[in-house]
Amino acid sequence: MESLAQLEALCERLYNSQDSAERAHAENALKCFSVNTEYISQCQYILDNALTPYALMLASSSLLKQVTDHSLALTLRLDICNSWTYCLLSYSLPKMDFKWIP
Repeated sequence: MESLAQLEALCERLYNSQDSAERAHAENALKCFSVNTEYISQCQYILDNALTPYALMLASSSLLKQVTDHSLALTLRLDICNSWTYCLLSYSLPKMDFKWIP
């Protein structure tokens, strides 16, 4: 993948395209993120920097698959958990309504 913007566009096609051939192409191009452990750091980068929910979905589901399918070191598992938690909080907190706090 040449850029994050290209990856985000491909993720949007994966989840939104009405054309099954286009979805299949996107799925094939993005499969490496969920099956190859060398892409874990790129998934974490996507979690930290992506702007679209489709790219965040790809990265989080790929990391979940990596953690459940492979025997990863505990420190790497914790790092993945921290990346995911940070992503969730940074994406969700700005949208939360804190008017109930005095």
